[in-house]
Amino acid sequence: MKMGFKSTIISITLTSLLVMGCQGPRYRMFASDTTPRNVKQLVDWETKGNGAGVRSNKKIQLQHYEIPLEAIEKDIRADLDPQVRESVIFKKEGKDYVRWLINPEDTKWHLELKNWLESKGLDSEPKTFFEGYYTASRSMIVVNPETGASMSLKVSTNNTGGNWKDKKQDWVDAKQIRKISDWVKSITEKMNAEHLVIQDEPFAVGIPDIDQAMIMRSLNDVPSGKHYYLPGFSALHSEVGRHIAEINGEVDPAKFWGKHYAESMGHAVAEFTAMTGVTYDSPHSQNFLIELDEKMKPTGRIVLRDFGDSYIVKEFVENTHNHEMAKIWESGNVHSKKLSLAVGILHGNQPPDWMTSEIYDQWSKSFFKVFENDFSNITGIDISALQSSRFNMDYMYGYYGKNYSANNEAWLKWIEYANCLSGESKTLKGKKCLEMFTRHQKSVSCEGVVQNILLN
Repeated sequence: MKMGFKSTIISITLTSLLVMGCQGPRYRMFASDTTPRNVKQLVDWETKGNGAGVRSNKKIQLQHYEIPLEAIEKDIRADLDPQVRESVIFKKEGKDYVRWLINPEDTKWHLELKNWLESKGLDSEPKTFFEGYYTASRSMIVVNPETGASMSLKVSTNNTGGNWKDKKQDWVDAKQIRKISDWVKSITEKMNAEHLVIQDEPFAVGIPDIDQAMIMRSLNDVPSGKHYYLPGFSALHSEVGRHIAEINGEVDPAKFWGKHYAESMGHAVAEFTAMTGVTYDSPHSQNFLIELDEKMKPTGRIVLRDFGDSYIVKEFVENTHNHEMAKIWESGNVHSKKLSLAVGILHGNQPPDWMTSEIYDQWSKSFFKVFENDFSNITGIDISALQSSRFNMDYMYGYYGKNYSANNEAWLKWIEYANCLSGESKTLKGKKCLEMFTRHQKSVSCEGVVQNILLN
């Protein structure tokens, strides 16, 4: 068992590349092999390296509806990878069409979409093109069989791989996700976030009539082979976590991941929150991935994904160029002069055989220790004020949380200069940024300045 599992750590097994027959009348196995190696590895970890449950890692052919782009609403980043864009949007009879994914486990929501298509006189017959894989959740890893272009697509489904079964992807939520995704990405492009990688969501299409949407999540440079993305819950899998620790010369996986996951997450979340005023409302190991290099060594950077379920500090966001987000965000998740932070590293999962409640407690407290130190360094807020906030713990192997009152002078200065932590030279009211808030901005090269002058 152990050796069989380890073989999938390096590459997908030979048998998963063979045609294994049918999985139901609509979704057959695919024999072609255009999926990039590191994407396959991500699939293996998502489906086999998850203590909450095992899923198939076999490639299947996916179905989709072909919908005229002009018939639906769209929100797409202008710099979306052309190969990825052309995989989802294609030309037919001189018009742009969207391949709208049908989740292979869904028996409910795509039928509503089918009825809508028929009501508009549009083609409602499912088509095939994409190859794909299940993940630990409702998202599908989707591959263009002609080019190997890879992405993650999420649509409504009443059956998922996780604990939350009936998940409708509505258009209102998709638009919020697109807005915060672009904002966070723009910040990380201007700011030095040494421990933070963003898995952004650059594409969404929606149908307001039935309030359904399809969202794309970028796989960044994983398809290129430059990095592996190890899901947080896979680092906490008994065998996967132990094996990668051993690859890196560490016999104690709890010690290894305490440093390279819990503490690294503290660094990344501090950068993210200090620069955005955003915190996850239910942060667990599905939200975080660990970036590994080509030899599966942790780089020290944590990948954050899925910003839809987040709290925002109202006053901070209102003082950025993205201030409109405070008006459209779900009202219950907009906090005034309060920052709520939690971490649930094992929430919704099972502890590995090398984890104890004492180690988990130590990990959670190490996360907050690192977070508070880095957050203080970036914002200028006195660390003693952060450390004085009391811990809340809901249950063993669950969430640890703290609530910080953002109402003293140092917190109010962080709020006033919020725009500076978005990479701008002035506050939203036109005041020049203080050096303490610009020192984390990326420097602009002389070559870049000259190019901008010539272009303008």
